[in-house]
Amino acid sequence: TSSRQSSSFSAREATSGATELPSSAFGKMARRLIVALALSTASALVAPVPLASTARRQRPVVQESFGFDFAEDQAENTADGILGERRLKEEFIRSYKPTATVLEGKPYPVFQEVQEKRILSATVNSGLLQSLDNLGLGLGDVEKLLPFLDKFGLIGLVRKNLPLAIIATGYLLIEPAPFLLPVLGLLLSIPTAAWTAVAAVTTGAEIYLNAFASFEDAGLVSLLLAPLLLIAGVLSLVPTAIGAIKSLPPV
Repeated sequence: TSSRQSSSFSAREATSGATELPSSAFGKMARRLIVALALSTASALVAPVPLASTARRQRPVVQESFGFDFAEDQAENTADGILGERRLKEEFIRSYKPTATVLEGKPYPVFQEVQEKRILSATVNSGLLQSLDNLGLGLGDVEKLLPFLDKFGLIGLVRKNLPLAIIATGYLLIEPAPFLLPVLGLLLSIPTAAWTAVAAVTTGAEIYLNAFASFEDAGLVSLLLAPLLLIAGVLSLVPTAIGAIKSLPPV
């Protein structure tokens, strides 16, 4: 009886082991399948990493001619000392003005440059104020312009663009002032009738050169006369501008 019980017990163990083996193998396969699906999904969400050879990008070639055949070559019409931004800033500009704004990025020192260049003394010695006084423009007339500056919002515009205004004032007015003030004082001392005559003659010459002249250098001569026409025209209108200022209502 005992031998029969042991044999039946071993048979049940063999049967249960046979039934459990396939179920455990199936579970392992299912887990592997789930892990494989998860890895494939994660790899699909990640952008592929390019190869080293394809990741390298070629630098674009920058040309001032923009690649056009008819454009001039910068190497032919530009001196070597200012060819390229690095040479222009680090070599050319630094050679004569080491403290330039374009090099250091600092604001233009307005008061320092005015003091070093003695702009106030140059204004008095140039005769500019005397020439304006002879034309009838005084400080009382300048006061009439102040309300119009407020009306058109010029002060607010300067406030919004203060760095640009400082740089423009420095490089357009203060830097050339030692040379510009004496020349301007001399030009304003010449009678207005003379400038009107020069403007009329220059205008006639421009019309003739552009419409009737047939010689080869007519265009070049016309181009050279253009600055004289502009200066004479502006100076001939100075009395008219001063008269318009004097006609403004008093402050």
